Amino acid sequence: MKTRVCALALALALLAPAASPASGPNPVRAEDLFALSLISAPAISPDGRFVAFVVARMNGPRDRYDSNIWLVAIKGGTPFALTHDGASDTPSWSPDGTRIAFVRVTAGTPQIFSYELDSRRTVQLTHLRGGAFGPVWSHDGTRIAFASVTTDNPPPAQIDFAAAGFTPSPAQRTSDIRQIDVERYEVNGLGYTYDKHEHLWVMHADGSQPRALTSGHRWSEGQFAWSPDDRDIAFSSTRRESPKVGLADVYVIPSAGGATQRIESPKEANTQPAYGRTGKRIYFFSGNVDDSAAYPALVSASPGDPVDTTLVPPNTYQWGDWVLADLKMPGAICGPLFTPGDRAIVTDISTPGGSTLIAIDTHSGSVSKLTSGAGEVADCTMSADGRTIAYTCADFTHPAEVCVLDRRSGRSRTITSLNGPYLARALLSIPQTFWITDAAGYHVQAWFMPAVGPHAIGKRPTILDIHGGPEAEFGATFFHELQYWCGLGYNVVFINPEGSMGYGWQFEHALEGNWGAPMFDDVMRVMDAVAKRPNVDPNRFGVIGGSYGGYATLWVISHTNRFKAAISERPASDLATESLDAFFASSNGLGGEYAWGKPWDAASKNYADSPLNFVENVHTPLLLLHSADDTETPLDQTLDEFSALKQLGRVVRFVEVPNENHDLNRVGHPIHRVERLHIFAEWFATYLRP
Repeated sequence: MKTRVCALALALALLAPAASPASGPNPVRAEDLFALSLISAPAISPDGRFVAFVVARMNGPRDRYDSNIWLVAIKGGTPFALTHDGASDTPSWSPDGTRIAFVRVTAGTPQIFSYELDSRRTVQLTHLRGGAFGPVWSHDGTRIAFASVTTDNPPPAQIDFAAAGFTPSPAQRTSDIRQIDVERYEVNGLGYTYDKHEHLWVMHADGSQPRALTSGHRWSEGQFAWSPDDRDIAFSSTRRESPKVGLADVYVIPSAGGATQRIESPKEANTQPAYGRTGKRIYFFSGNVDDSAAYPALVSASPGDPVDTTLVPPNTYQWGDWVLADLKMPGAICGPLFTPGDRAIVTDISTPGGSTLIAIDTHSGSVSKLTSGAGEVADCTMSADGRTIAYTCADFTHPAEVCVLDRRSGRSRTITSLNGPYLARALLSIPQTFWITDAAGYHVQAWFMPAVGPHAIGKRPTILDIHGGPEAEFGATFFHELQYWCGLGYNVVFINPEGSMGYGWQFEHALEGNWGAPMFDDVMRVMDAVAKRPNVDPNRFGVIGGSYGGYATLWVISHTNRFKAAISERPASDLATESLDAFFASSNGLGGEYAWGKPWDAASKNYADSPLNFVENVHTPLLLLHSADDTETPLDQTLDEFSALKQLGRVVRFVEVPNENHDLNRVGHPIHRVERLHIFAEWFATYLRP
């Protein structure tokens, strides 16, 4: 072990990239996205000495993201790359700490590879047609569980070729016509998924004898966890026909193959199964879906138990990190991780304007915070002795880096600084938080970012940004786009109105079935407070938002002329068609089951709460941007608003981005992401004169 550690330390010193010299600070540019390192997926070695993690960077010439596995010593040293192919992620340590399994995309298909630390040799473990991803080691290190996708064979073409008088080509013998009998037949970013099924596989650690444990043409499985004795694997799956969104159950299957067993639960949505370190007990999150704002309980059960045991009651914590930004996807739950003896469970929760790690006592259910909650934490991973936790950490002026927490001392520290050279030359605005009290009596948090740089003189135009969701939150993380606006000479205001996460279930539930009026009240009160600031020109307000924020932008400008320019990105303009087009009729971001009434009922609240219903009131110059492949808020939501405004003779522009989905601003093609910012900047400059 000492020899291997010394070799790694030497590699850290010899292979470290040289830091570029810092220049003077400059306002953030749209193109600065190419200078950032996007850090994710930390995995701590079992002995707690090293952290493997993923670094993604934008590759301009190829208009893609290059991601590689990196390594850093916890005690200090410069991180270095283990892979250089630009297509590697998801590191997972073997229990003995000698190998790292990871996923690499080859010929367009993900496969699982293994990196041997002593020899620095990489071996491809899988060669499956449907790909392989999500490797999870068994506790004894002899096997790896993973997922692979099977695709249904296309049906034969329904044509008599003899009667047609010609011999078909091989491609003509099968039909490309889609016959669909499931409601949710496509997924944003993945396209059509009704004929694709993710199944559980197991193989030996050397890649031999890969075997599918589950199969079928109706269901998929995910979120795999080995039992402590490696005899069983728990997973989550939706195996029932229902129009409701979010239903799932926990199942157990022998790791050698056999029949599945469902874990009994009175709730509809049971996810994220995890075994403790001892026994057969399975912990998972359990809740219902009728209230989309509800926080699931943390429960435990053993196979065969008729009733689960509640450790943390429902509506207590919003599990996971839901802070929104443009450098990552929100919503991931880290863990749950178990300390030795199953004395505590470590995971993360949303807090007001941030997220934090917590430890849950498995006997009493009491909770203690492990981090301050002042920034954003995600992707936690723990050493075998339970002493050291590695995670990603970010705040307003620092993109995500790798942090470690010593549970004995309670101290956290950052052990990477890959974005340090960029930050040394970037002129950043520091958000200033403030609160207002709204009509319902809620305390609503907002932030003001003053303009910076050569254009930050005198009373400045101010841009209000309304976040998506609405069940998400703005918070203390690095947000490139907001810094870009400040560098152009705009003040920026962002707000967590009613419906946002992090402020308790009741606050989040406040928008259930009522998206417009409460949000509008919060927004107007916030802008009333902002208008009194000495560096604000109250006659030059702009508003922008995406997804629910796009909806909110349309609602705002149809209820006030206070804003001189607006940008609505991927909005929902008509809740009735959005409910049906995006398969949200039961529950999801649009609230609980038919929270607005039946979408086909003209008397339902779908119409009263749709911005399109108030389109004649819009006089604010409006830019609408939508991605062509968006399936969460389909393109017709923008086209309806655009067509109506054009017929009304209003100032409106429609921008369609090809080959992108709902998450253009977070994971879209690099060139499109930069173009998007310049298009927006041109629009605001026309009407707000920065």
